[in-house]
Amino acid sequence: MHEFKIDVTLDASLPFVFAAFHEPEYLSQWFAPGDCLVTQVMIDFKSGGRYRIKMMYPSGIEMSLTGEYVLILANEQLSFSWAWEDNMEESVMTSVDVHFEETEENQVRLVLLQQGFMNKKECDQHHFAWMSCLEKLAVLSKKKKTFS
Repeated sequence: MHEFKIDVTLDASLPFVFAAFHEPEYLSQWFAPGDCLVTQVMIDFKSGGRYRIKMMYPSGIEMSLTGEYVLILANEQLSFSWAWEDNMEESVMTSVDVHFEETEENQVRLVLLQQGFMNKKECDQHHFAWMSCLEKLAVLSKKKKTFS
């Protein structure tokens, strides 16, 4: 099994960064890599609740991500399962664990671990996609901070 870990610091408040991982209005602005757009967000944000996020490439191709929230500790930790509905990857289901920590006022350390990949290629693709998404979240965080 393959996994990756990302450790970043964002210029934002802890409540905002945590909310950005489950509030549809924020997810729709950052939760798709590169030029992809989020076209639909459905979330039942509670332990055992399910989510489905639809993304679209500029070419018009759509992908849907689905999973279940396993653990929710407000402003501390978020764990959820992760699966693409198209079943085109060898890894049917992976898990994502995100830890949130306020390091100083308006600075949040975010540590993300995704594990359960069947091969290195899928693992690397997801690592790259998460980095792209987190760059968008960093931009959104700065905008939110500026306009708050």
